[in-house]
Amino acid sequence: MFSIGAIEAMAITFNHLNILAPAGNQCTSLFIDVLGLNVGERPNFPFNGHWLYQSEQALIHVVEANDIEAEAIGHIAFGVDMNLKELTDKLQQKSLPYRIHQVPDSDVVQVFLRMGGWVLELQTIDQSQQYAFPIFSQLQELV
Repeated sequence: MFSIGAIEAMAITFNHLNILAPAGNQCTSLFIDVLGLNVGERPNFPFNGHWLYQSEQALIHVVEANDIEAEAIGHIAFGVDMNLKELTDKLQQKSLPYRIHQVPDSDVVQVFLRMGGWVLELQTIDQSQQYAFPIFSQLQELV
């Protein structure tokens, strides 16, 4: 954590941009063929999609679905430098509703917040093993 005057702030890092796209779309091809990203490892989510990397950094997560007509931004994700309890305590203090999901085969926990017309994902690590969170499933963030 660092301090700006009397305000203490957490450090955040950009993690990825999630794009929802129709099955068979040109979105993935654009990022690969035009912008030079590469398809890389992706958690075993229960829906179709691709993680697109620049070198070792995953930048774009394209989720494909048959019931989407056009590409849309699903969410923007940031990593945070606080544990899950600290993060959820702060969200509760601000009365911000959130949803928690587990990344498959990982100790990464995703905390999703709807902010008006967009969705924010905050990622943290939960090694406590005392919680069992559902795995994020396709299009939940739009509900």
